[in-house]
Amino acid sequence: MDDEKKQLDQTIEGARDRVGDRIDELDRRIRKRLDFKSIASEHAPQLVVGGAVAGFLIGFGFPKVIKRVLQIGIPVVLIAVRVNKMRSS
Repeated sequence: MDDEKKQLDQTIEGARDRVGDRIDELDRRIRKRLDFKSIASEHAPQLVVGGAVAGFLIGFGFPKVIKRVLQIGIPVVLIAVRVNKMRSS
């Protein structure tokens, strides 16, 4: 009986160690993939260009068509999202 208990304890301890190692490996993978500094540095040129375009549009004023699309489009999208959420609930 004592041997069975020791063997069972060792098996449980070994399983916990393996699960812990797997969790640590997953944590390393996720942290490596979600490294915001490296993502930002990889996409820095696109971010700079996007900021410049946004600044240009804001600085010189949005064209009337874009203003109208934003005034109408954003509320329509928000309403559509809420309707979809209500349907799924």
